[in-house]
Amino acid sequence: MKKLGMVLLLMLLIGFAAGCISNSNTSTQSQTTSTGPEYVVINGTKIYLNQIHFYMYGLKTCPHCRAMKEEIPKVYGNDSLTYYELMNNETNMKLFETQYTYTGISGVPAIAIAYGGNLTAIIEGEYNVSATPKIIYTSMENRAVVLFVGGKAYLLKNQTIISTLKAIYIEHRLPENETG
Repeated sequence: MKKLGMVLLLMLLIGFAAGCISNSNTSTQSQTTSTGPEYVVINGTKIYLNQIHFYMYGLKTCPHCRAMKEEIPKVYGNDSLTYYELMNNETNMKLFETQYTYTGISGVPAIAIAYGGNLTAIIEGEYNVSATPKIIYTSMENRAVVLFVGGKAYLLKNQTIISTLKAIYIEHRLPENETG
């Protein structure tokens, strides 16, 4: 567990030095094309690229949001991103404010990564999207949602919190306990 924390912390420190999360490709990752879907192999685990989807809260005036809105579809395809604009949208603002309670994320872009429909990570800020399969692998290995916020990485294992965040990001609705 300490090794994972150190690896994630190192990855974040390098990225946040420039104000964004970043990661470089390493030899543990290889691209394979076959008659089936494309996948990346991380430590012997296949991560299928067509099962990755991004959900992003952002602002049209934010240069980091614009960069991520361009980069994600470029790498993962035009249908890989669901974008929630915050400006002049009360519903999206209420959802974003609610997620703050659970994540501490107050800045944009705020990006959730889903793999096979399951929430695997939430990231505050711009990051190198080629690191996504490694983030998904970390989530799978630890049976947790990886949260990157404020220059730190956390593993969320509380199923109630994970269900709440899934409702906000993936299902785009307030969770049951927040609607009263």
